[in-house]
Amino acid sequence: MKGIAIGGHKLHEVHMLMTPYNKGVVSHLLYPKNRIKLERTETGIVLKIPPFLAIELYRRGIFPQDSNESFSVAISGKKIGNFRIADLRYPHSAGDSSVIVSLERKQSNLPLSSMCNEASSLEPEGP
Repeated sequence: MKGIAIGGHKLHEVHMLMTPYNKGVVSHLLYPKNRIKLERTETGIVLKIPPFLAIELYRRGIFPQDSNESFSVAISGKKIGNFRIADLRYPHSAGDSSVIVSLERKQSNLPLSSMCNEASSLEPEGP
């Protein structure tokens, strides 16, 4: 699986503190790479992420509050450009529970397809 990083933060490494299940225990929630999806569009990319991860990304400021503020996106360590949040949609109560975050690419001389060819699918790279 390919890792996605936003503003230098690898999404599969974002630790979220959980309510302890026992006194003296510290628990964290992490989402594996296969729970974080990325699709290419004509104007940018679409992320499908678990709701708790979306909340944490906003809480930490990894996703900026200002919709005009841009941030870098990298796939497998390779920067594919700067983006801004264009739209955010919450899941229906049934079916897929992912939050859908549409990222619009900031202006650049290179087309998105040339920088994001490997981002069209996040399938395993091999055995």
